[in-house]
This record gives sequence, C-alpha cells and structure tokens, in this order.
Amino acid sequence: YGNYRTVVEEMKEFPDVYIAALEGTYLAFMDLRNYVPLEQTKEFTQEKCRLAVDYGEWFGENWKGFIRLNMGTHPDIVKKAISNIKDNLRSMNV
Repeated sequence: YGNYRTVVEEMKEFPDVYIAALEGTYLAFMDLRNYVPLEQTKEFTQEKCRLAVDYGEWFGENWKGFIRLNMGTHPDIVKKAISNIKDNLRSMNV
C-alpha cells in the first residue's frame, strides 16, 4: 500500500491522470488518455519511460490508453518508474 500511496502522491502534478483504487492487489491502473494520444501509449511507456507494463487494451477496448503498473517491488524502483513517467509527461508539454 505504501508504494500505491507514493504513486498517487507523486502523480498529483498531473491531476488528469486517473489512478484507480487498489482492489486487494499491487497493480495500479493509470489512465494516461488526457496526456498521451491512444496510439502513442506503448511508445510512451516503452521507448520514452523505459518501462514494461501491462496495457489496458489487454483487458478490453474500453481500457485503451491505460497502463497497469506493478508496484510489488522496492519503493526506490516505484519512485524511479514514476519519475520516468513524470519527466516524459513534462517533455510532452502537457
């Protein structure tokens, strides 16, 4: 839960990134649609942020533009992942 709280707090800079409430798991669904064009979600996360995530469309078309971030790791790794996301969102001039 601590890693989830870190993600939520760190992403407050981008208020239009919706982060779904945890449902008894260590996976956070993040909605990037307000900042990243749908067709660029994979490029954004893989090439720019250098992250391996699950993509929302794997769970249905309505989830396209979401990523699922695994937070079941050391807090420093979660902080680095979020830092990569934030840095790249900033570079998109959002």
